Amino acid sequence: MLKNRFFRVVFFLLISICIIYTLGYLYGNTYTVNNTNDTNTPGTLRWAIIQANLNAGQDTILFNIPGPGLHTIHPVSQLPQLIDTAGLFINGLSQPGASAGPNPPATCILLVEINGANAGASHGFWILSPNNTIQGLIVDSFEQHGIRIQGIPNGTFNNLIIDNFVGIDSSGNIIRANGRNQNRFWGGVYIEVVPGTTGVAHDNTIQSNLISGNYAEGVGIANCPDGDVFANRVLKNYIGTDITGTLDRGNIHDGVYIGEGAHDNVVDSNLISGNDYEGVCIIGYPDNAIKSYANSVIHNTIGLTINNQPLPNTRDGVSLGIYGNYKGGYAPNNAIVNNTIAYNLRNGIVVWEHSNDTTNTDGNIITRNSIYDNRLLGIDLGDNGVTANDPNDPDNGPNQEVNFPVIQGASYVSGQTTITGTININTNPAQATVEVFKAKPDPTGYGEGQAFLGSVTPDAAGNWSITLSGLNVGDTVTATTTDMNNNTSEFCHNNIIVLGIEEDILHKSQNGSISVHTSPNPFSRVVKISFSIQQHGYVTAKIFDITGSLVKNLLQGNFSPERLTLTWNGNDNRGNRLSSGLYLLVVSHSGIQMVQTITLID
Repeated sequence: MLKNRFFRVVFFLLISICIIYTLGYLYGNTYTVNNTNDTNTPGTLRWAIIQANLNAGQDTILFNIPGPGLHTIHPVSQLPQLIDTAGLFINGLSQPGASAGPNPPATCILLVEINGANAGASHGFWILSPNNTIQGLIVDSFEQHGIRIQGIPNGTFNNLIIDNFVGIDSSGNIIRANGRNQNRFWGGVYIEVVPGTTGVAHDNTIQSNLISGNYAEGVGIANCPDGDVFANRVLKNYIGTDITGTLDRGNIHDGVYIGEGAHDNVVDSNLISGNDYEGVCIIGYPDNAIKSYANSVIHNTIGLTINNQPLPNTRDGVSLGIYGNYKGGYAPNNAIVNNTIAYNLRNGIVVWEHSNDTTNTDGNIITRNSIYDNRLLGIDLGDNGVTANDPNDPDNGPNQEVNFPVIQGASYVSGQTTITGTININTNPAQATVEVFKAKPDPTGYGEGQAFLGSVTPDAAGNWSITLSGLNVGDTVTATTTDMNNNTSEFCHNNIIVLGIEEDILHKSQNGSISVHTSPNPFSRVVKISFSIQQHGYVTAKIFDITGSLVKNLLQGNFSPERLTLTWNGNDNRGNRLSSGLYLLVVSHSGIQMVQTITLID
């Protein structure tokens, strides 16, 4: 009897051990960091990562380091790589007092710093497996990347980097750069494969982090041959600013870099400002004709503070085919959509194609963006200033250097503005799209499209017309063409909206008509204005500027049917000489109104 009872107890213990082991394997263990030492002893971060790698389940590392305020861990060498395919959750927000707040990264309070000043040639965290999360940590001062997600043959995927400060201190203000060893382009958070390997990195997310002050890039997504890096997301980060989103704490090179054949990645809803190269750079690898393609840059604020004040990137807002002074091209079929891109110290968007072939930087759609106050052009195809239209559009540079539209007129009548124009391109115009913008004019006259107003499809002959609300007399409009192959043009020449004008056309009513004639027009000294009235009534003749402001009363009173002749010398009601430009003559009589343009020249 005792013997049977003994075996039952042993059997029960064995089953219990198996269950505990199985639960650990399936559901993972939790390890708590309770000190800032860097040893392989219980309670340290290094020990916790080693234990998590040894356990096959999805583990969690929590922090409960005694004492108030910031706690800094100084690794003296590379922390263990994250290699468990089940994944590891390193939760810096578990430290008492830490919080992401309602609007990270701006509201983050982070209390655990991983400082690499003593770690030598190391990354902060080096991920070589799927399903990991790093949250709520300050990662700074490493010689190499702050956080590296490296592709492996079986795939490095479903990793989440969220609510961290990378390259900046706990205040979110003082730069403590990663990438201090500048023998290569180390930086903030990188998703990449090692050159010459077949690693794959996909479906990783970098979200709600403050990534600033790093050398070189804030975020790098690089697919070095022979790997494959795709479908990664960069979401809702501040890249190149302080925690308030108002001060320049730029990364030394690009804010976000996508290169060497990386494809189908998304850069969405980030603040990307203050960086020393481009805000966003997408570039290929011309030596092996490897193209970085199908990446999307959407809903970002680039070159401004969070409050839409100037905080420029030193070069272009978005660059397709150029990295700093290096022109590589090979960036086709990318989408730049619904961004605000302003105040950058070169172009808002530049598109450059390598001379190796005529298609390596084509098919880039640029649509519905707000682009204004950049130092050079809003959109520059070729990095060479305004690219003039050519008959039938035969050229084949970046985005095929597709011709921009020609606006023929923009007139305002009763709260609606009708804009008409043409396009002349070498693909079917009836499959193209013309986008119309309220412009922020620049010195080139091809001012930038600040506010998207609407789009229209031309007819088979390239003619188009669109009627819009929300504009006023004196506003300026511009437009782009996007052809059937998603090549978007530069902005077209600006056009100023004037009152509804039908020059030399009679406006009639049941009670009579007015016919107005002006000569000479344009004029420099005196213009003669003559018109006839057909019945007795009250007559006014007034001059307005293109903003709709009255500048000169020429005539008002009751008159019998007769022909009236007036003159105007270009002075306003105070006798001051008006500046050269377009003015509007408005003659009214018995409910009839005639509007005609008069051009004053010096």
